[in-house]
Amino acid sequence: MSRTGNAIIGQSGGPTIVINASLVGAIQAAWDLDEITHFYGALHGMDGVLNEQLCDLFREDPDLVEEMRLVPSAGLGTCRLKPTDQDLERALEVFRAHDVRYFFYTGGDDSQLACHRVSELAKSSDWDMRVIGIPKTIDNNIVVTDCCPGFGSAARYAASCCRYVGRDAEAFGTLEVVEVMGRHEGWLTGATAAARPEPDAPPHLVYLPEVQVTRDQLISDVQAVYDEHGFAVIAVSEGFAFAGEDQATTSDKVDEFGHSRLGGVAQWLGDVVEEGTGVRARNDKLGNLQRCFAATASQVDLDQAYAVGKAAVEWAVEGQTDIMVTIERENDDPYQWECGATSLMTVAGASKAVPREWINEEGNDVTEEFVTYCRPLLTGRARELDTGFTAFPRFHKSMIDSKLQPYERE
Repeated sequence: MSRTGNAIIGQSGGPTIVINASLVGAIQAAWDLDEITHFYGALHGMDGVLNEQLCDLFREDPDLVEEMRLVPSAGLGTCRLKPTDQDLERALEVFRAHDVRYFFYTGGDDSQLACHRVSELAKSSDWDMRVIGIPKTIDNNIVVTDCCPGFGSAARYAASCCRYVGRDAEAFGTLEVVEVMGRHEGWLTGATAAARPEPDAPPHLVYLPEVQVTRDQLISDVQAVYDEHGFAVIAVSEGFAFAGEDQATTSDKVDEFGHSRLGGVAQWLGDVVEEGTGVRARNDKLGNLQRCFAATASQVDLDQAYAVGKAAVEWAVEGQTDIMVTIERENDDPYQWECGATSLMTVAGASKAVPREWINEEGNDVTEEFVTYCRPLLTGRARELDTGFTAFPRFHKSMIDSKLQPYERE
């Protein structure tokens, strides 16, 4: 049964390179639907709902809306608010006051939980309202959906950084530790392997939080790579910890969702491997650039982000509610996908780890199955020899014979 009224859309959690593509997909779908009278954007997500900070998205210039499709970060502003029961009651008051019959919320597992709670409250309050979650997270850890919009572009950035910094480490003959976002799940860190033009290219070692290794094993891994190649690049998740040891980089401070703040693992691990191998180690923390560096946006990611936003609005008007739009993989090569749906209850507050069988036995790399899954999301390609990344040639370095005694520097 159709329902005419107003709609609100909000953006929540860490923004991504493609989150605005979902917003644009929703706006452009709503333009053609008589059931949506006004389409409001909640400034800073649930904060905007609670404080009635709502903007009329139908008054935006259509050309500007289309341009926003390629703009990184949250165009409406975001928040990390975990709504209380009082917050939800206030939100319902706002929905009633503004005749809001459609609510869309873009975010990760915590945001989908908030979305589900809004839906449940509306049902118990006899307020006829359709509520649909739009997935988003660079962590790629929402369950049920094959992948999450935002992941492919962030992964492409992280993979590119490991490729590039590998050239720098090779030039100096040093160790390089690259810290990648990922608290409990290592999807983003594992994706750095998708840019390798050959198996022994950087990153040489990849450590995910799903599998812990000992301090001695990691030092031995690094030493072996250095002995073979004369340099080494190590990609590591921010949630990394040695087996049998407490996480060394956990802060006492927490975010609004109650998660401990992480960071600094690259510097700490760099010190560990430098001391253990005697080779100079440098480090890089990719930080917030992973979720806003639009120059490495994945076209597949942009397309999927737009599609889930568009589907959310269309399906809500058709009568669906209390669902999250999903992405369903139909084929790896050629890569094919379509939008699906799942109950918000199935994804609310849940998280998806990298399968153990997609991490090698030693726990220092991902398997080809992981790369096959991941590479199309970064590049649209799955073939082993077609990475979608620029290949770096090397000089052959044909050496001439020495004519003097070896030089010993005093």
